[in-house]
Amino acid sequence: MEKEHDTPAVTAAPWARTLAIGCFMAPLGFFSGGMIAAFASKVVAYVTRAKACEGVPSCNWLEFTVVGGVIGMLTLPTLVMWALRSAKRPKS
Repeated sequence: MEKEHDTPAVTAAPWARTLAIGCFMAPLGFFSGGMIAAFASKVVAYVTRAKACEGVPSCNWLEFTVVGGVIGMLTLPTLVMWALRSAKRPKS
């Protein structure tokens, strides 16, 4: 009878590498979340028929951008680090 070969266990990425990549992702998450939130402010201004401000997406774009940036700064590194630490990573 044939012996079943044990596949080697997939190990997660080392913590130092994971943390470094997470720190790299924080500013990227801030700016990407901020851009998405600035677009959301434009949609909200259109739906609520808010008055237009000259030269900016909407009058309260800054509040949307800061909140969206903070959300993005927290979620993108968290998701990337979670994916790196999971045992079921795709083969490279």
